[in-house]
Amino acid sequence: MPLPHGGVDERAFVFLCEVIRFARAIRPEPGIRRIVDQVIAAAGSIAANRQEANGASSKKEFIRYNQIALRSANESVLWLRALSSTEIGDPHTGPILLGEAGQIARILGAIIVNAKAGSPSPQR
Repeated sequence: MPLPHGGVDERAFVFLCEVIRFARAIRPEPGIRRIVDQVIAAAGSIAANRQEANGASSKKEFIRYNQIALRSANESVLWLRALSSTEIGDPHTGPILLGEAGQIARILGAIIVNAKAGSPSPQR
């Protein structure tokens, strides 16, 4: 499952799709279904908020949507880390997704810092 190294928007979308594929293979057990739903929601929120950021009508709004996307990326890291640590899900795919969530979070953090500093964002 190679993840893209394109722009953050494409990476976020592919990440969402791969999280959905990963989650579909997890056997629904009591308590686990909620975690699976949470990781899908968090991954979807990254892509959705990046899309909103690209349509932002002000710098403040652009920064805010990216901050929400960053929070969702960090939440994705938490849920994927929990699934991996408890050996739930594909043992090969989980760590790859966890790494990608961390990379997306770092990219979003850089976008926010650059936007606050007034630098033009190449990701916009």
